[in-house]
Amino acid sequence: MLKAVRRPGRAVIETRSLPEGIVLRSEYALTRVVAMSKNILRVTTTRREAFSDSPSPFVERRIPTPAAVRVEKGEALIDAGGIRASVSLADGRVRFFNADGLAILSEGEGKSLDFFESTRIARGVPAQTEEIETADGIKTVVRSAPREPYKTLCRARLPLSLTEDEALFGCGQPESGPANLRGRKLFMCQSNRAIALPFIVSTRGWGLLLDCGCPFIFQDGKDGAYLYIEAVEELDYYVIAGSCEEAVKGYHFLTGRPSLLPRWAFGYIQSQERYETQDEVLSIARACRDRGIGVDCVVMDWCSWPDGQWGQKSFDPVRFPAPDAMTRALRDLHAHFMISIWPNVNPNTPNHAEFAAKGQLLPGGSLYDALNPAARETYWKQACEGLYRYGVDGWWCDSSEPVTSEWSRAERPEEDDVYRETRDATANMLGADMGNSYAFFHARTMYEGQRAQNDGKRVVNLTRSGWTGQQKYGVILWSGDITARWETLRKQVAIGLDMCASGIPFWTQDIGGFFVKKGAAWYWDGLFEDGWADPEFQELFVRWYEYAAFLPVFRGHGTDVRRELWNATGENYDALLRFNRVRYELLPYIYSLAGRIALEGGLMMKPLAFNYPDDAGAREIDDEFLLGDDLLVCPVTEYRARRRRVYLPAGIWHERVTGCVHQGGGWIDADAPLNAIPVFVRAGAIVPVFRPALSTEEAFAQACELCVFPGADGAFTLYEDAGDGYGYENGGYTLTSLRWNDSAGKLTCSNEALEYTVRIMK
Repeated sequence: MLKAVRRPGRAVIETRSLPEGIVLRSEYALTRVVAMSKNILRVTTTRREAFSDSPSPFVERRIPTPAAVRVEKGEALIDAGGIRASVSLADGRVRFFNADGLAILSEGEGKSLDFFESTRIARGVPAQTEEIETADGIKTVVRSAPREPYKTLCRARLPLSLTEDEALFGCGQPESGPANLRGRKLFMCQSNRAIALPFIVSTRGWGLLLDCGCPFIFQDGKDGAYLYIEAVEELDYYVIAGSCEEAVKGYHFLTGRPSLLPRWAFGYIQSQERYETQDEVLSIARACRDRGIGVDCVVMDWCSWPDGQWGQKSFDPVRFPAPDAMTRALRDLHAHFMISIWPNVNPNTPNHAEFAAKGQLLPGGSLYDALNPAARETYWKQACEGLYRYGVDGWWCDSSEPVTSEWSRAERPEEDDVYRETRDATANMLGADMGNSYAFFHARTMYEGQRAQNDGKRVVNLTRSGWTGQQKYGVILWSGDITARWETLRKQVAIGLDMCASGIPFWTQDIGGFFVKKGAAWYWDGLFEDGWADPEFQELFVRWYEYAAFLPVFRGHGTDVRRELWNATGENYDALLRFNRVRYELLPYIYSLAGRIALEGGLMMKPLAFNYPDDAGAREIDDEFLLGDDLLVCPVTEYRARRRRVYLPAGIWHERVTGCVHQGGGWIDADAPLNAIPVFVRAGAIVPVFRPALSTEEAFAQACELCVFPGADGAFTLYEDAGDGYGYENGGYTLTSLRWNDSAGKLTCSNEALEYTVRIMK
């Protein structure tokens, strides 16, 4: 007869107070709760004899701060000032409270850590590989290889006890909505159209950050909510108390404030798959200028390299005979140049030979080992010598997730299949505990390399994958190779809210969808075989462009059809031109939001629920969003729609186009002609604008017009700096406080030197 082995008990049998918190021991595990700031607590649980406290590449601030601790009446209490925790001595579960004593979050029952011996593909041993062709180019896949021991790790499970009326946002960028994560199961690994980030924000007043580098699962169902983490040495997480915005600022406090992009990156970025020569790149910039279209950057997509040298970081001398002359000519047009580079390199390239000679390639021999500091130095050296020295202004680090197994399938696989395949493949290459982190280290390559080379030019890195802390490396995330469908446009609004709620402020997408037509592959699934000749595609592109004009970063890109605005006709072209101008008008407002984030943390674009957490209606809205605190943007996502239902939170709202004033707190029907989408401005808002311009350089040479929307008192802080370089990190910026006294009808400005005019919007 089998004999049952008694499970280790969860009751706390020993406590040890620390200046910053407490350590509690049970038969099952060792748990530590410490304060990281007045509103952040860190909880670490291990089943080892002691905490490993291995250095974290992702969390910068790990030095605790003092906290008040006492043990009484069956619980241990930790008070950091703005957040408190209670640990049950009966079962070790941790509950969290805000400064007012309101319970905000609790661990559920069944927290667990399960040891396993992880392995990976043996380094320095030949592997059997196969090259496959995908929409992302030629990829090398390892078919068989010897293995080696890696680390003793744990699979961890963190149950969460949630309240019925709270909404959750974050986890990165799921491929579809709704934005509110309640009731959803998400398999969070990196893929072409999905970005995993282990940070969640709740309207109940908390944020939760997992410190890990691996794939994870989030589930909220009838049996409760939990996070399942694939591979960690110990379970390590942070809880941040405060509003949704304060939670995101806490995330930035822990992982690094976002690096400010240069001003030009907030203008229009013109791209397509692909511009092929330096003459074509220049012709696009000149055509935009001739047609009165604002543009600040032209992008060179893949294949800048000589034919047959995929991933080589150099210009093809036939198609780009004088790249330095090209970038100078662009600058003369007040435009900039961004180029696509890849982490994988073809074996017949000089770049590959250098990596191979230094042993700096991952198993399979195609991807450089971005987790290796020496390999990062080699990659940057190649990028600098082959590209940057010719005047490249921005990087497009495409395909920055190392595995896209779903794109090698003939038919679309199930989400859990993709998750398992990606988890296993990345564990083989990177180690099970680092499977989600490749893009983080790849972004670090470009940021640290460029900053060491030239501190006067801010890093711009448009990249397809992200991880904890990547915002400090000058990144823009985008939503991958999406399809031209109205349904896709609707989903983009929702997933963008989760992406920004995850602590990545600069996000964009392929306006109009990357794939316009229908191809053999399951993902090549657009609906418009006739492209621009189809009136429905023209309208879809217009509506997408109108929405994207209010995104943190404004960018067009795609395949199958040309992407320049002049491919549209008639009223469609007129509408595109109008919103191109709207973007440049809003630049002082948009850049001020970005500057504030660089100084304080936070986000530019956010769900309505972030500002109105107690509004049950706002918590479920994911087809509208706030740009800053003042602009409520309502994209149109249906063909031939000329009106749409809009939810207005409490307060007074001005319709931006018509000037009509509405009392919020419910639904209204708003006009949405082809050349406008409903945009509402909060009463009391002060929105700085410019006259229409053709570049950010032209725009910022103007004095601001301060548009005041009466009906309440208000304030805004105008941010100004040199527009490029990192002088702002050392105080090289100006903050101007603007205040509106509604009863007196008076605007005050803290900066006497500021040139501006005032327009009261009535």
